[in-house]
Amino acid sequence: FLAKDWNDGSPVGMLARKSFDMHEQVAKELNLPSYRRLKCMGVAVDGTGSKPGGAKLKDLEWTDLGVQGARLMGDETTIAQVNPKELVDAMWSFAERKGSTFRKGIVERLEYAGGDGSRAKRVTGVVIDGAIVPAESVVMSMGPWGSVLQQAMDCTMLGVKYHSVLMRTGRVLNEAVFFSGLGDPEVYPRNDGHTYVTGFPDPPRVVSEVPDEVEVREEMCTRLVDTMKKVSSEMDGAEIALKQSCYLPFTKDSVPCMGIVPKHSNVYVATGHGCWGVMNSLASGLAMSELIIDG
Repeated sequence: FLAKDWNDGSPVGMLARKSFDMHEQVAKELNLPSYRRLKCMGVAVDGTGSKPGGAKLKDLEWTDLGVQGARLMGDETTIAQVNPKELVDAMWSFAERKGSTFRKGIVERLEYAGGDGSRAKRVTGVVIDGAIVPAESVVMSMGPWGSVLQQAMDCTMLGVKYHSVLMRTGRVLNEAVFFSGLGDPEVYPRNDGHTYVTGFPDPPRVVSEVPDEVEVREEMCTRLVDTMKKVSSEMDGAEIALKQSCYLPFTKDSVPCMGIVPKHSNVYVATGHGCWGVMNSLASGLAMSELIIDG
């Protein structure tokens, strides 16, 4: 979900606007079928499951049960969408063609060069699964898993766990909805016929679960599905294609942490983008590359 102006007035307002425009450019260059413009509605619901009069539904595409009111939150000029996995896979394929390589493992710590402490610290590599991987520069961008980050700077990362389900109704929907009521779920239809439903976050905490082993709680997924049936007759018979969970990374003040790590000469950080990680990823990557290359 990409919103051009929702971060206006915040520390990342200009970053978001730049990244929004970059998403359209990158989608064209990498031929991403999932990228599209759409509109977004805010819809208040009461959970009764009753069908209101037509006036309350006239501007809504698929929400038709328990509606108390609705407002436009953005149209095709300010709202867009891209499938995160498709974007990541395409970006990596592009980077790989340019010579990048991928190594999967557990990052244990930074390896420092010797020194007398009078100058900025210089990292010579990263210890991954017990082996030192040499590095000229290191960018720490590890989401909510911030133990290595704390080795270099005072920055505690927190994770907010969200569950989500992919529902398939049989037609392509074109209206994202942020609900008010029933726990305030968020719904993002995709142009492949799937609808991504998420909500009901856990409280922020230091994450102990490891990547690829994050627990998916069945009761949370069931709650999401049941909630959709209370707001849309179309969702009542939808196929459940996927159930999943993930952590959104936050700093303590909810502002992304980006830049060169204090008291270091070649270590950088870019993390803590919260729910706007995909949205702000492209401009963040551009900014970090310029900082590393140009200073």
